Amino acid sequence: MKPHWRKKETRGASGGHEAIIEGVIQHKGTFAFLLSEKEGTGDVFIRGRGLDLAMDGDRVQARVRPEKSGRLAGEIIAVVKRARTSMVGILRRVKTGWALIPEKGSAPPAQVSGFAPKIVPVEGAFAVLEVTRWPTSDAGAAGLVNEILGDPGDVRARIDAILRARGINENFPGEVVAQAASFGARLEPEQWKGREELFDLPVCTIDGADAKDFDDAVSLEDLGGGMLRLGVHIADVAHYVKPGTALDAEAYSRATSVYLPDRVVPMLPPALSDNLCSLVPRQERLTMSAFMDINSSGKVTKRRLAETVIRSWRRFTYEEIQTLLEGGKVPDVHKSIGEAVKRMGILTDVLYKRRVARGALDFNLPEYKVNADPHGRPLGVSLRPRLKSHRLIEEFMLLANEAVATELYAAKFPFLHRRHDTPDPLKLKALSAALGELGLTAGHIEGSNAAKGLQDVLRQAENHPLTNLINSLMVRSMRQAVYSPESDGHFGIATRFYSHFTSPIRRYPDLMTHRAVKALLLGKKENHGALPLDKAGAHCSERERAASDAEHKSVDIMRAELMKELVGSIMDGAVTTIIDSGAFVMLGDTGAEGLLRVSGLKPGTKIKVKIAAVDTAEGKIDLSLEGPPPQGGQTGQARQPQNNPTRQSRGGRSGQRPPLNFARTAMNKGRGKGRGRGRGR
Repeated sequence: MKPHWRKKETRGASGGHEAIIEGVIQHKGTFAFLLSEKEGTGDVFIRGRGLDLAMDGDRVQARVRPEKSGRLAGEIIAVVKRARTSMVGILRRVKTGWALIPEKGSAPPAQVSGFAPKIVPVEGAFAVLEVTRWPTSDAGAAGLVNEILGDPGDVRARIDAILRARGINENFPGEVVAQAASFGARLEPEQWKGREELFDLPVCTIDGADAKDFDDAVSLEDLGGGMLRLGVHIADVAHYVKPGTALDAEAYSRATSVYLPDRVVPMLPPALSDNLCSLVPRQERLTMSAFMDINSSGKVTKRRLAETVIRSWRRFTYEEIQTLLEGGKVPDVHKSIGEAVKRMGILTDVLYKRRVARGALDFNLPEYKVNADPHGRPLGVSLRPRLKSHRLIEEFMLLANEAVATELYAAKFPFLHRRHDTPDPLKLKALSAALGELGLTAGHIEGSNAAKGLQDVLRQAENHPLTNLINSLMVRSMRQAVYSPESDGHFGIATRFYSHFTSPIRRYPDLMTHRAVKALLLGKKENHGALPLDKAGAHCSERERAASDAEHKSVDIMRAELMKELVGSIMDGAVTTIIDSGAFVMLGDTGAEGLLRVSGLKPGTKIKVKIAAVDTAEGKIDLSLEGPPPQGGQTGQARQPQNNPTRQSRGGRSGQRPPLNFARTAMNKGRGKGRGRGRGR
């Protein structure tokens, strides 16, 4: 999909030609980004009064010009297409009745023209308004209030508002629930007639201890002569979710599951995601399988795709697999499964080394988990462990996604690629400068082989005292991956062909890939369900961004809720990002960042800060500098941030104590996510 350009006669302040660009925006309240839809073109920074006309996810036209820095900037002049039909705000009584006040930006209040049946207005509450009149330059929006979410001070109501503002609804329509339930609770033999039966193949699932659905399973056969056959078996969601049904329409609308600290908003109703499409042990389940024959150097010499039926031999947790990989004992493990797991560990190392050798990037960032009670109140934050077992699953899922994309491309079948473009040269230039200030050699990342240069920086960062900051700066310099009918490859994974195949329970693009594979097996070249791929790719990419934004915002709010009890405490921190109004500072090992309104700092500077204020509604933390400003922007030479804030006692002395409700779990060298959500990237 290409942006529409229209050359203008005027020139911008920097002397560059102005142009009209059309695209989707990410709205941040007082500013926004118009997302690039053309490889090699950066996102556009949007500001100005036109922000009041649009909402997050809307497709807009903007007048754009290059700034002196080379960055594109502009202002919205028209909304082309609305992303959703509702808006969220604070309900207020006004002289003429009721109004919905936006939380962010300077947009005028929306007029409340009425309330849905059984909706009782509550002054000051979060509310959802179904829009009947969109804002213009002359008047604000208007509409009908159809949901009261609760008090803005309530954490759960706040997260509900985050979801609704992004068009994310937890409830499924009755027709969709009924369709999902109509398939019954268990499979009968006639339902897998004609499929390959893999009941004698040692197949197992590997997931987090708290996982509720299991949509992928693995097997590994020793073919002799140094050859292995890896099988990746994915729940056959496409068997149940057919194009043209209400079930499919709802799945497409959602496009992804959303994972929050206190709940999951699934893409599919539980009757499917938690039962028929969950590969539970000792139960027959319909699957789509990718078989890959792999030699001793990790090269795939043969691929085969098939409709199958499996019966998982065992459900493993990551911790159990890690124990087996380390030579320990785990109860109730069949000998053939135990032997397969040992081979899986060896294969994982081979695949990882091969992938890195071709230029893949393996960022090493800590992942924090916010624990919540059943009522949605935060209990604490912990650092997820990183195990080799996580890497095992990730390598296998990456290989399966690549294998499927390779087969579909070779057969000239239309499918949605997972596209990850090369980084923006301007961002690499800024990254090179920032890394140089941290004492790293980074000029070569701007060269012709950016991937190799970035790999070298990652190696330099391994034992650096600011390794987390370095990895974070590098990740922020990458482009966002998107879904597209065309692609030149996936930069981060360093592969020419890549798709998403391994999680059709929670990602609609994976479901589309399954339909393409089924068409390939039947010899029918069709545009899976006649859904235009460019439109589907843009929609699924936008929904993925909305879900990710909701997830991050929810974590920020819950973390701020915990940090509010530390107001007045002093903590060690490290500067992560410089902005016009100051700098963001990472607070020890809490995973939290706060804003310090002090100029003259550099990324990586070690400082002591005081928690000055916490805005739990917005998830923001304000800091003040404790002590004199650092001289020369000390970076890696200072000691590591400690996870020990201090608070002045009533006697005037400062006493050390750990942050309230922040816990740290053991770390290992592996990579992965507790819920396995990083599978397949």
